[in-house]
Amino acid sequence: MDMVKILTVLSLVIESLTKTVVLILNIALKPMQQWSEEEKKHIVTAILSVIITLGINLDIFILAGIPFQVPILGPLLTGLLFARGAGVVNDIIDIIYYTKINKRLKALK
Repeated sequence: MDMVKILTVLSLVIESLTKTVVLILNIALKPMQQWSEEEKKHIVTAILSVIITLGINLDIFILAGIPFQVPILGPLLTGLLFARGAGVVNDIIDIIYYTKINKRLKALK
């Protein structure tokens, strides 16, 4: 993947992860009895997403050609991205997909 695509993916990922972590921290710092149903849903979604991606070793960063030096970070961060919702994940997958298609088209020329 070329540098522009890597930077685009990373900027989307960092923005999304920042929002997710801030949301989780804001919820987690309150006493559990004060959590709204929506906040409980956010926490459960984040936990389940991370458990599933770790359990199946799903790493969207490997798909993007961005390996981590610490292998567990890929599935962990992928889980947090998935907790954010389908929109962010679809944007990242689209960038990865179209980058690979463009490489194949250039190779055919």
